[in-house]
Amino acid sequence: MARGAAGVIAAVLLLAGCGDGDGGQKSDGKDRKATESAAPREERAPEVAVPAAFDATKGWAVKTSEGLSSPVYAPHAREVLFLKKAPDGKSTQVVARDLRTGAVRWTGAPVALPESGQGRTVNGKVSLLVSAKGETDYAVVKFSGEKGGDGASKSTETTQLTVFPAGGSGSVEASRTFEFPYEREIFAAQDSEGVVHTYASLRDKNAQPLAVDVATGEQTTYTQRQLAAPTGVKRCTEGRIIGRPDCDERAVIFGVSPQGPLAFAHNASFWLGGGSWHSGNSEPPDAQWTASSGLVRPYYLGGVIVADWSAGGNGAIRRYEIRDPGSGEVRVAVRCEGKRPDSDSGPPVPTLSGGRYVSAGPAVLDLRGNKGYCFEDTDARKRVTFTAVDAERGIAYGTVPAAGSGPDLPVEVDLTGDKVTALSPEVLPPAWVAEGVAAYTPEYGEHSWTNGFTAGFYPSK
Repeated sequence: MARGAAGVIAAVLLLAGCGDGDGGQKSDGKDRKATESAAPREERAPEVAVPAAFDATKGWAVKTSEGLSSPVYAPHAREVLFLKKAPDGKSTQVVARDLRTGAVRWTGAPVALPESGQGRTVNGKVSLLVSAKGETDYAVVKFSGEKGGDGASKSTETTQLTVFPAGGSGSVEASRTFEFPYEREIFAAQDSEGVVHTYASLRDKNAQPLAVDVATGEQTTYTQRQLAAPTGVKRCTEGRIIGRPDCDERAVIFGVSPQGPLAFAHNASFWLGGGSWHSGNSEPPDAQWTASSGLVRPYYLGGVIVADWSAGGNGAIRRYEIRDPGSGEVRVAVRCEGKRPDSDSGPPVPTLSGGRYVSAGPAVLDLRGNKGYCFEDTDARKRVTFTAVDAERGIAYGTVPAAGSGPDLPVEVDLTGDKVTALSPEVLPPAWVAEGVAAYTPEYGEHSWTNGFTAGFYPSK
């Protein structure tokens, strides 16, 4: 598995964080004990080098030959969800497996994928998202591509979202389907409020800023007034002065909070739509605009805003903040200095672990303890790039640069003790950790992370 991609893998897999749940609900919400059994011998995970806290002789794995892809974790149900494409490629279905045993918990009814052209082929991309509302997780099968057309007539663009409630057993029917007349990859699921939203701009003629509630089916299309930033705010009005679109015109949604939509404009500003606060009113004193990364990138995770600010060094120095979505006030902040690796392609996407720790590059923010840690490059210590945090133990895993051109080296980090320990070079840092299970997944859902296997899951000792 490519170590450099693990942070992105974890962002995608842990979008919903970890939470409590019985994992045994039917699609109608009534209690039902899911059938579980030990994973068959052929599904046992291969014995690879894992950190000492986990047992390499136990666990389960998914073979490449099983045809399962796109692993995503559903934290309340404690299930790992996969997609399985039909042999003819014209449908796909969700397969849910128990996090600890690998036993199949439930299988979604096949989702027919839109066909297009005279040959009636599937022309589009399929992916799997997870959102949660309350204690219930929802699997969302997203298709974005074309439909219709017969050779004489043209096909049309479409995006289809098919929703399944997680935590059931047996065969589960879809609870609802949404369809939109565009195909751009602009839909994202947030870990809370049961929301899937678009990143469409108010200026986008082919799409609209909107959010759907996967639990109720409610759809909300946002207007310029609903996404408007407070007036007279730095970095919003200055664009209009020099003849460029201002914040309101460039606004996209990066999250939907209980207080309202959270809007963002071109790496420069973010705010509560139609609300009373704006990041331009409370910028960090060391914030610096750079051509490569802009000024700030906001994310909505675990019910809070994670703001990644450029703070100097042409974007190499970052300041990470946790902000309250209702007031915009800063709860936690940490500045990360030091040299950024030459291979670093840009600011990392923050990852939420266990509903408590947010990690991004060399930084970890503790939402429960309101603390920030930064393991940047110093005279005495190498820069750590985090891949996973074990929220139950307060231990993080990642890599540090090797001497010369060798592969990055694995490390274990005691966050509260501010201690970095080198691991044996052959040890693989997990892509994510949940409920005491270390998960290893591929960079892309259809590729192996080790020969012959798509993913592996190892329990703690």
